[in-house]
Amino acid sequence: MDIEKHLILVKGEDKTEAISHCEKRDGQWHIQFQKGKTYTYNYNNVQWFSNPQLLDTTSTLVYENEQPLSGIQKIINFVEYIRICFISGYKKLYTKDEITIERSLNDSEALKILEYLKKAAEKISVGDEEENSFLYKQYNSLQSISPRSVLATYLKPKELKRSSNPQTPIFPFGFNLSQKEATEKAINEHISIIEGPPGTGKTQTILNILANAVMNDKTVAIVSNNNAATANVIEKLHKYGVDFIAAYLGNNENKTKFITGQSGAYPDMRSWAMDDEYYQSLQMEIEENSKELNEMLAIKNNVAKLKHELSVITVEKEYFDKYFNDMNELKPYRSLYEHTSDKVLALCMNYLQLEKQGVPLHLLQKIKYFFSFGIFNFSFFNNQTEDIIGFLQNYFYELKILELKKQISKFEERLERYHFNKAMKKYSEDSMRLFKAKLAKMYANIKERPMFTSNFTWKGFEAFIDEYPVIMSTTHSLRNCANKNYLFDYVIMDEASQVDIVSGALALSCAKNAVIVGDLMQLPNVVPNEVAEETDRIFNTYNLNEVYRYSNHSMLSSVANLIEDVPKTLLREHYRCHPKIIGFCNQKYYNNGLVILTEEANQDKPLVVYKTVKGNHARGTYNQRQIDVIVEEIIPEQIGDDTNQSIGIISPYRMQVTKLSEHFDSKNIEIDTVHKYQGREKDTIIISTVVNEINDFVDNPNLVNVAISRAVKKLIIVVSDNDKNDNSNIGDLIKYIKYNNFEIINSKVYSVFDLLYHCYSEQLRAIMKTRKNVSKYQSEILIDMLIEKVLSQDKYRSLEYVMHVPLKMLLRDTNLLNERERHFASNVLTHTDFVIFNRLDKMPVLVVEVDGYKFHDQNPEQLKRDQMKDTILEKYGIPILRLKTNESQEEVRLENKLHTIHVG
Repeated sequence: MDIEKHLILVKGEDKTEAISHCEKRDGQWHIQFQKGKTYTYNYNNVQWFSNPQLLDTTSTLVYENEQPLSGIQKIINFVEYIRICFISGYKKLYTKDEITIERSLNDSEALKILEYLKKAAEKISVGDEEENSFLYKQYNSLQSISPRSVLATYLKPKELKRSSNPQTPIFPFGFNLSQKEATEKAINEHISIIEGPPGTGKTQTILNILANAVMNDKTVAIVSNNNAATANVIEKLHKYGVDFIAAYLGNNENKTKFITGQSGAYPDMRSWAMDDEYYQSLQMEIEENSKELNEMLAIKNNVAKLKHELSVITVEKEYFDKYFNDMNELKPYRSLYEHTSDKVLALCMNYLQLEKQGVPLHLLQKIKYFFSFGIFNFSFFNNQTEDIIGFLQNYFYELKILELKKQISKFEERLERYHFNKAMKKYSEDSMRLFKAKLAKMYANIKERPMFTSNFTWKGFEAFIDEYPVIMSTTHSLRNCANKNYLFDYVIMDEASQVDIVSGALALSCAKNAVIVGDLMQLPNVVPNEVAEETDRIFNTYNLNEVYRYSNHSMLSSVANLIEDVPKTLLREHYRCHPKIIGFCNQKYYNNGLVILTEEANQDKPLVVYKTVKGNHARGTYNQRQIDVIVEEIIPEQIGDDTNQSIGIISPYRMQVTKLSEHFDSKNIEIDTVHKYQGREKDTIIISTVVNEINDFVDNPNLVNVAISRAVKKLIIVVSDNDKNDNSNIGDLIKYIKYNNFEIINSKVYSVFDLLYHCYSEQLRAIMKTRKNVSKYQSEILIDMLIEKVLSQDKYRSLEYVMHVPLKMLLRDTNLLNERERHFASNVLTHTDFVIFNRLDKMPVLVVEVDGYKFHDQNPEQLKRDQMKDTILEKYGIPILRLKTNESQEEVRLENKLHTIHVG
């Protein structure tokens, strides 16, 4: 019988080829075999299938035990059974449950994107591969795309499938709250993104994902655009004695090194083994302990946040003291109960409201003060209004600092009673014991480790992946590290902001699930101009979504912008840099989203600016004057402080690095470009900006962020004194350093008392919401919402705003004012509606005033006051924007104003 048209099973065995004739007669099967004999079989002992479907081998993928079958000549589908004919002549019959048959992705739009990527690959070379056409050959071999692969989702986005049976992870490599969240999403989601700012433990998170995958009998590939990131993972596995589960592959050189380095032996795992009962008991204990540790980790994070707040308010209090020292000292009021900082601020606001309304402190008001605030001696209110307000504001600071210290002490005592560090260590050790017990069980029945030859990817890959469930590779080489069409359960793409989409898509073709790890605020992949032009030309011949444009997107930014519902986790807890160093990055680039767990001492001076003498010292891309300052002033001073510290000197320009390198041969001093320093760290980092005037290249936010966050203990930046840097990233860094080093700048304007007026604004908003019948409050609420919306844009992330700051608190002196203006400005009741300020040095950038039509335009006296306020602000160089309630396009006007004063 023709096996392509018929399938005859006799007592469960395929006898098709041996049969010449078959018919059913009188309730029985009469079968004549090729050898001429005829046999009769009971009806139930024979199954005859015909009219099969012949599947297209070029668009069909077949998997047996999750391993792709290759060398297929024909796929004959009998519905219940599938016959596979191989090119070698071998044939095998499978039940439909024994294999998985998939039709390759064939969506026309998806294939158009794939065609574009393939053509772009022709124009791109890969650094660690000998052939310039390497990527193009990889795409040529990509003939079928599994619909289960992440590449299929990337080419044809769809709603992401969620795990129906979420796994509860363990953390043998330690964890914190955001790492826990990231790990849970990674092992339970089809695609997830882990945003890993500097020093937040990306590698630790990857290790925990890896461990949980292996615990669940899954395979993992860890890839990056270079070997350094994956080498870091293998080093950590080696530290814990579990690196034998991982194969460090990638390019041909790494593969050869792996093949020749095989030992044929396992580590001694006898002490790792556990019986099932103890294993389950330890598993339950770990799960139980994790619940309490979660609570303690939240407390640990709260302590860090409180310490940061204390540090910020301490600096702000120093500035306030300079302001407050000019005021009269008052004896404090007396109250029946102890006041909190919030209560003092509420009293201050209440008193201001009475003063604005001209309400005297009569008996009824005194009774209200007694019941609301417990105040029983009212002589305090006989003082001048500005003295009373100044006292209450100073008292707010004193109480706030005391409250923060008490909260910190309370939480730290609780952590100490819990023995937090000891409990965390035990949890990690127990998790590692469980992980090692799993490994001992996996390899228990194998006495000698198999040795593999270089052809393992196509011959014996199933045995290889059983031995090495974790594979390390460069992104572009992953397909060469596995059997054709093989799908890893997880592909973890590290440093994904530096992975281009052509290489990244190749790795995604091998993934059932993907974890994209990176940071959009660090350096992206570098695209040479000629490659950008070539790939843009190709891109423009297709009508594709911009997220696929090679020249504009890394794999991280492409996936983040393409898939709206992709689960994301920001790793928040920072462990590397001095709080003041990472504090700049946190405010400038991460919207204060980081929890800084490093400590600072009062005497620390981690931030230093060196300004070279005026002059055009830069020559092209090197600056000899900055080199002289580093060689003759900075390095001798740094080495004198600590001879054991590691020092890094970095610059945006290769020429400056080359010139600097001529002056140093110390092992403790490493000099390189910012791009080469990504992923590294030093105790002290010295940044040489080179240029006479800051340009877009030097001031690139990603470059500045990376450069700063390399410094662990000290950051020194060397700049030219020619450049004001007012509205640049470098300029903001200098402002931040000066503010935090308490360098009083010769300015006519005070910095905004940020924390004081943020607390004030919060209480004011609460009052405004309860008085919606007052038109002035309604208009201020609307403008408050408008400013918040505008400043939420990334381009304004350096800006903050507060409400109702007294005009006198913005003016360092009143020498520029005439007597009438001075009297007006000195009145504590003369306030601004909104002050937008630079959060790095707290200096005012723009005052926004809300002008109600009746209250302003129909009130000549108020118009005069408005004009006087405008004149005063103009004299002190503070821009003002007035928004009238009977006008429109307020949002556009605010954005235009911010743009004209160059703060975007």
